[in-house]
Formats: sequence, C-alpha cells, structure tokens
Amino acid sequence: MRVIATMIVTLGMSLFLSAQCTNDELRLQTVRRQLTERYSSIETANKNKDVTALLALRAPNCSANGPGGTRSNCVDMDNYTKQLIAEIGTVASLTNTILALRVEDDTAVATVAQHFVRTQTKLGKLRNIDTSAFQDETWLRTPEGWKLQFVANVHGRRWYVDGKRIDPHKPFDPDAPPYNPSITADE
Repeated sequence: MRVIATMIVTLGMSLFLSAQCTNDELRLQTVRRQLTERYSSIETANKNKDVTALLALRAPNCSANGPGGTRSNCVDMDNYTKQLIAEIGTVASLTNTILALRVEDDTAVATVAQHFVRTQTKLGKLRNIDTSAFQDETWLRTPEGWKLQFVANVHGRRWYVDGKRIDPHKPFDPDAPPYNPSITADE
C-alpha cells in the first residue's frame, strides 16, 4: 500500500512539475505555430504577387540591417518588395524554416532559413533564380496578429541564376565565372 501511495505522490509531483515546465514551452509552440502561419501567408502573397498582403504583414516602423551594413527603413523595404514583385515571373517555392525562436512579452525573434525559388527578370531577361539565406526576424504581436518589425544578421547562402552559382555580395553579372567559395566559407 505504501508503495502505491508513493507512486501516486511521485506521479502527481511529476505531473505538477511537468505542467510548470510546459507553460513556457506551450507558449513557445503557440508562437512558433502562429509565425509559421505568417510565413505561409508570405509564400502565398509572393506566389499571388500580392504586394498589399505582403506589406500588411509588416509593422509600421519596420526596418532591416542587411549584409555589408546596409540599413533600410520601412519605406525602403516596401519599395524593394514592390520592385521584386514586379520582376517576378512565377514562384516555385518560398520557405522560411524557423531554426530558433525566442519570445519575450509581445516580441518574438525567429532565426529562419529562407529558400526562394522563382523566375525573375534580371538584366532584361527572365531567369531561373534560387536563393537561400539565414536571418533573424523580429516580430511584434499586434491586435491584427504578428507583424514583421526588424530583419538583421542576413547571411546569403547559396545563390544561383540560371543554374550558375553567383556571389550574393556582388551585383549580378551573367558573364562572371561561377562563384566557388572555399568549402570552409560561411556563405
């Protein structure tokens, strides 16, 4: 009888401690699911070339710190998006996989691996584009849902134009030799 009572108490304590630990985990899972839905909306908006839907997912004070120290305010980001959508032919796929997530109050910082495959006009010709990047995205919880507020730590990974790897840090040159970085290179 004592053994059964001890087992019941132990089970009860385990369930209590498990419930204590999972409140933060549950919140993190909920935010991860909500942001995953936002990323799905971004993919759909890009496929539909819906600039209005893309801009609606941003906070009014959005900004970005890009590679090489470039800084963009919300107007810059909006103009870039409009230009990109105007250049896109078709979107084959756009994925943003959350690699890490930190949540504090109404702010979430997601480190994402982005992979974007599309046709896009470059130098007057529709080309096959395949890009990937890692970046940190700060999202702000609003009454309308999560809004993208800040993008930073952007690391262009493998970029291909018409099947040829290019240097993501240089302007596109169709006559440039293929970019073959050292195997130990970050990008």
